[in-house]
Amino acid sequence: MGQPEISIVIVSDYAGGGEKSWKDLRNTLRALGQQDGKVNAEWLLCENKASARSMPDDIRRMLPNLKLVLSDKGGSYELKNAGFQAATSNVVAMLDADCVPARDWVKSAVAAMNALPEVAVISGRTVYPSAGLTERILSLLSRSYVDQGKSGPTRFISNNNSIWRRDVYLNHPLPSGLGPFAGRMQSESIMRAGNQLWFDPSIRVVHDFEGWAMESDIRRNTGYGTVIARLHDPDMPQAWLTKLGVVSIPVFAGGKILDSWRDCVRCAGAFGVKWFQLPLVLLGSVVVHLMEIPGMWQAFRRKAISQTQYR
Repeated sequence: MGQPEISIVIVSDYAGGGEKSWKDLRNTLRALGQQDGKVNAEWLLCENKASARSMPDDIRRMLPNLKLVLSDKGGSYELKNAGFQAATSNVVAMLDADCVPARDWVKSAVAAMNALPEVAVISGRTVYPSAGLTERILSLLSRSYVDQGKSGPTRFISNNNSIWRRDVYLNHPLPSGLGPFAGRMQSESIMRAGNQLWFDPSIRVVHDFEGWAMESDIRRNTGYGTVIARLHDPDMPQAWLTKLGVVSIPVFAGGKILDSWRDCVRCAGAFGVKWFQLPLVLLGSVVVHLMEIPGMWQAFRRKAISQTQYR
């Protein structure tokens, strides 16, 4: 079949190795097997060796020529790095195992990369499955940072739904040992090297959502990643604030709330949120960003978050 047009790196970063994660993975693999169009794709399922021993046999047969990439490391970033190392295509997609892609996801990803040869990474749109107002608001609050509302340049990379030039990723891999939300270090490194990041809403996935327990876990880890990345990379935006220690936490939290308000107003419609619902969104932004403070505190103490479902 020759070299694939695209390699798909699939990683479970949340509650990996459990029965719920295998169920989510089945949904994702099933959707990948039902993609529109004929695209020569390579499928790479990345897992650590310990969890792979409990992987149900049917999962390995769900996609033709599904390759299992095994690693001694258990962190999601290390697994993603291993997947990009194993990929054979020059274009590689990163997809979390609990994200169900739209039927044209692969076709749209390949078309977008072919149409924008100057772009290094393209992020797609991520939404939550429920049509309820709470889920739509939380989806907007969690995913609008990268969503431009329409196709265009961005400064961020989706951590669960993105398409890459493989050589760019290999030159700027995800950082190891800093938790599952320190990916901003990668995007900043890529832009410093002169590469462009892009957003395309046609590359769409539906992310599993498990309620406020999941949201709390996300926010705690996000807060940790905000600080720990800047402690390790002094060239990051606002990294100088970390010299103030924990005194900087209210400044980080306040800045993130303001950024979130701007992002949410910009693309509320893309997430099904009406203009008259925006006051709830702005209030919700304050709540979820205050939930990040314990993670920031842990980062300043240089103590990893132990109570988490994230790898």
